[in-house]
Amino acid sequence: MTKFDPIERIGVHKVALTFLSEFGWIEREQPISDFGIDMHVEIVQNQIPSGQILALQIKSGMSYFSEETEKSIIYRGKKKHLDYWLNQSLPVLLILYNPSSDKSYWEFVNSSKITELEKGWKIEIPKANLLTESKEEITKVYSNPNHYTTLSVSDTSHIGARRISAKILVESTQAKSKFSMKNMIPSIIEKLKFSDYYGNDIIKKNYQNKPADIVFLFFYDGIQQVERGLTFCRAIWNDTNCEYPLSPFTADEITNEIEIIWDKNYTAFTDFIPDNELPKGFYLDKADDIFKKSKIIYNKLNNELSEYEKKGSYKKLLSSILFLQSDLDDLNNNALNEGFPPLECQDIDSLISGIVVFLHNIIIIANDKKRDEKNVVYLLKDYLRAVEEKLPFYEYERKKVK
Repeated sequence: MTKFDPIERIGVHKVALTFLSEFGWIEREQPISDFGIDMHVEIVQNQIPSGQILALQIKSGMSYFSEETEKSIIYRGKKKHLDYWLNQSLPVLLILYNPSSDKSYWEFVNSSKITELEKGWKIEIPKANLLTESKEEITKVYSNPNHYTTLSVSDTSHIGARRISAKILVESTQAKSKFSMKNMIPSIIEKLKFSDYYGNDIIKKNYQNKPADIVFLFFYDGIQQVERGLTFCRAIWNDTNCEYPLSPFTADEITNEIEIIWDKNYTAFTDFIPDNELPKGFYLDKADDIFKKSKIIYNKLNNELSEYEKKGSYKKLLSSILFLQSDLDDLNNNALNEGFPPLECQDIDSLISGIVVFLHNIIIIANDKKRDEKNVVYLLKDYLRAVEEKLPFYEYERKKVK
């Protein structure tokens, strides 16, 4: 009969007690398996569960302390365990419990700290990483505001406001935690407020060395989601003195004057989109048709604006815009809305969508009785300028898709 060794179970309970009694965090022991995720721990902030979960691998016994250096304990493991831990969606914390000293030591298992060997792998666990003294340090895995990559920065400034937008790729462990995101977002916005990128020379002349009035962020947790335009979170900051603030959505919450929306349908769309992708031929035919109609409407509106600037008849300008309402509504409710663009048509779709939105915004402002002549004309010019900048790029993007 195999003898029972209680050391392993003692180590699990000792570690659980540390997180529960000394950290004040929630511990949930997991069913024992060969791969050894022994426990999940949820970080608690101000007595409120944060949704930030750690996966724990606990090793107990003196055999795990047989190989040491002056500053660290060497742990050696099997390749199959490492692959499993590195592919976890949660941060994995490896903890060694020393029954002789009744002390536990820890390290996060990630590729930067692993040394792969001909057979297996090893990791050095610092002796300074004493579990009972490491609450703040362990928390940093979720509170570090730099776990992201800025994929692109755009300057969409106009005469009334300096506006910066950016696409951000977030590490999956951070993306799963609203607490982490709310810690990260203000840091990103502060950096982008002082972006040295300008959309053109005119914008640079008007706004050089001036902080942004608006910062608009789009967050993704994978490259495919970026290509599909599937954000899991969006955030926008408007300076309180901004004359023309941007409010593209109803915020789920506001923190530090930053409006945040959590895209609740993100997971569903991730599975739904491939099943509802438009055929490439159908998509391109419709896109070409929308582009042609957009160009015609743009020219009409631009001509009406030129007439207004010559003769100054706001009534005629407004009437001419409203006359195009049916065409603009049809343009906005186009066949491309029936499904999702093929992946290789993402750039075209982004371009077409931008053109259509800017043109349709014109009919919205023209129908707004609260807006005066000055405001309508100002926005009309701004939207037409935005369309004018986009139109030349359509042929270029179209040639890329064969």
